[in-house]
Amino acid sequence: MTAQKRNVDIHWFHTFILEDEVTGEGMSTEPQDLKSVNLSDFLPSVSTMKSIRANLTVLWSRIITEWIPAFRPLKKAVVKHIPHPYTDEMTKQSNVINGGLLFKNENDSEEIVDILKMLQSTYVPTIEETNEEGTSNTVVTQQVFLGGDQLTEERARNAQRSMIDGDTRYECLDGLVPKNEDWHAFRIAFEKIVKMIRKPESAGEAGTFFSNATITNNSNAKKDALNDYRFVKEPFHLQVDSYVVSATVNELGAENIDDVSIPSHIAKSSMSLQRIWLHSFCRKLVDKFISLDKQVVDVHVDMAEALQRPQYLCRDETCNHKPFVYEKARNNHERKCHPSLVVQSSTEPPKLKESDSEDYIFNYGCVIITLGLLIRNADDAVKEGDGERVINMWSTLLMFFKCQGNTKYALAALHLIAQMKGILSPRDAHKLMWNRSVNTKESKRKGKRVACDFHLENLNLILKMSFKHLGSNLNESTARREADSLHFVKDVVRSFNDDLHLKKHRAQKCESDFKTIFKEIHNKCDMFTYTGGREFAHFPKLSRNIYHGLDVKKLKDWVLDWKIKWENEANRIKAKK
Repeated sequence: MTAQKRNVDIHWFHTFILEDEVTGEGMSTEPQDLKSVNLSDFLPSVSTMKSIRANLTVLWSRIITEWIPAFRPLKKAVVKHIPHPYTDEMTKQSNVINGGLLFKNENDSEEIVDILKMLQSTYVPTIEETNEEGTSNTVVTQQVFLGGDQLTEERARNAQRSMIDGDTRYECLDGLVPKNEDWHAFRIAFEKIVKMIRKPESAGEAGTFFSNATITNNSNAKKDALNDYRFVKEPFHLQVDSYVVSATVNELGAENIDDVSIPSHIAKSSMSLQRIWLHSFCRKLVDKFISLDKQVVDVHVDMAEALQRPQYLCRDETCNHKPFVYEKARNNHERKCHPSLVVQSSTEPPKLKESDSEDYIFNYGCVIITLGLLIRNADDAVKEGDGERVINMWSTLLMFFKCQGNTKYALAALHLIAQMKGILSPRDAHKLMWNRSVNTKESKRKGKRVACDFHLENLNLILKMSFKHLGSNLNESTARREADSLHFVKDVVRSFNDDLHLKKHRAQKCESDFKTIFKEIHNKCDMFTYTGGREFAHFPKLSRNIYHGLDVKKLKDWVLDWKIKWENEANRIKAKK
């Protein structure tokens, strides 16, 4: 590379088209009213938490029947695939069409507008109408979703916002509906979780994530959780399994896994009775060690209090002045009209000294179980094509992103919920919920789907490899030819792999590592025997509440600001043809 001949930094826009597997036939096409949506509706509802609780119960049952010998006879009673209304549709192979390359850079504000114009003119159904003045207008008959990661979705919405002064919906680029896909979001959530529970300086504290990775000599568990996502994920799930099993064994009062036993009549019962007993047992453990319902309810209560307008009454009993909205105004009134009255600077109660009876080591274990099972539930929902469960996870992660300071993805979650409940029509909201994954398999087996953005990442990887072989011959013409043949090349490669019986890497069940980690957690640390006053030196005063530190008043103001902004944008679009 020289000053005259430098490497070229190429940014092209790669697309594929996915036919909707759920069409929402017969549902209303009239847009919903975002103004009628309460602020509390942006938080997980009681029914949402009940559903997540049931999902985590199933995940807990899968783990203990896998690792605890006494529970293995119940393995057939475990729900391997959580059912949903479109289970059959999600087992079929998706109709994926190659969209090719657009030689535009989405990072450029002008070129992203060009990208949207190209996509809208190519894929959005329209008709031509002539008004009374004889002018012909292009009318959008049906909107089409444009999926991508948070950055792509944000750039697309900003591009639409820049065109909002157009005379028609078509000129405003309203034929496309940008939406956030799932893989990038759940990957960011995973990074935040690992950052929260893994600290290199805690290597000497038995039972912590980094200490377990050190003892098992697992270098993958110490890698960057974002850039080496798939490498970190495998040991992460192994450790989560160890914490779940330790909590289960502790609850049964056993010293080791082999000491656990279940009632003899359960092992001999029918599969349906075994499932009822197993889920009842696991549900109690979920309620004890996760208690996510209570954490969300606390946020709802705080939100309700934040929504109430405060009133400050004059503290002179003879004064009939109307209530004050601000405490400072009340105090100024008292200084002016009642100088003899002692004015307090604040009505806040004195802060109580933190109790030393809390077990912060126990809290650490509960946090890992809670976050570990939540992210596993998100991944499982994508594999099953369970759109309702995916949206529930977005709703739950909204406050988690906000707590962790990831405002971009918190906003992405908020906008997704706003689309579902107040911006889109019921039919489009239904389509947005259920058309979120791709099934490239022909076998009609359950649990084989992947997120749309993950599928595109795989296509990009193959395409970049083909570009690399082009070398200096890479230009728009050759790149277009490579991109157009991509899906055929992918099918040929898959056919070769099948003929040669080449198998993909699968997560290895490492019994020895599991036992080592279990002993660290259960025997050496005794993590789940509640003992007040304990804490890890590098995780001091760790709350088991995953939303700890969330400022609900600021959350309320933030949600309200964006809600009003989206209401105004929606109203401007509705006024156009």
